[in-house]
Amino acid sequence: MMGRKRGRRARKVDTLVGRHTVVHGDIEFGGGLHIEGRVIGDIRAATDSSAVLVVAGGGVVEGHVAVPHLLMNGEVRGDVHVGEHVELGETARLAGNLYYTVLQMAEGAQIDGLLKRVEHPLEGELDGTGETQALANPTEDEHS
Repeated sequence: MMGRKRGRRARKVDTLVGRHTVVHGDIEFGGGLHIEGRVIGDIRAATDSSAVLVVAGGGVVEGHVAVPHLLMNGEVRGDVHVGEHVELGETARLAGNLYYTVLQMAEGAQIDGLLKRVEHPLEGELDGTGETQALANPTEDEHS
C-alpha cells in the first residue's frame, strides 16, 4: 500500500488543483500540494523542506518538478528532482529523468527516462533559474 507505511505529511493538503482545473504557469508552494487536474509549468517547493507534492491518478504535470517529497499516481512530463523520498504508485507515469535519494516504486509504475540516485538532488534546483541538471546518456557518448 503506497503512502500508508509511515503516515506521511501528504495527508495534509494546503492547495488543491481540482480534476477540472488547468493551471498555466509555474507553481511555488509549501505544505501539501495535491494535483488532480493539470499543471502546465514547473513546480517547486523552495521554502519548505517538508513540502509534499501529490500527483493523484488522473493528475498531469507538464514541466519540471523539484520537491522534497513526491507521491505520484498520475503523470509527469518533465524532469523530476526529489530531495527526500519519492513514491511511484502502480498508475504513475513519468516521461523524463528522475533524480532521487530514496525511491519506492510499485509494480506497474512506468518511467520513460533515466533514473539517477544522487545525494542532493535539489541542489541548484530550487533557486528559480528554471534550468535543471541534465543526465548524460551513456550510449550517446559512446557513439559520438
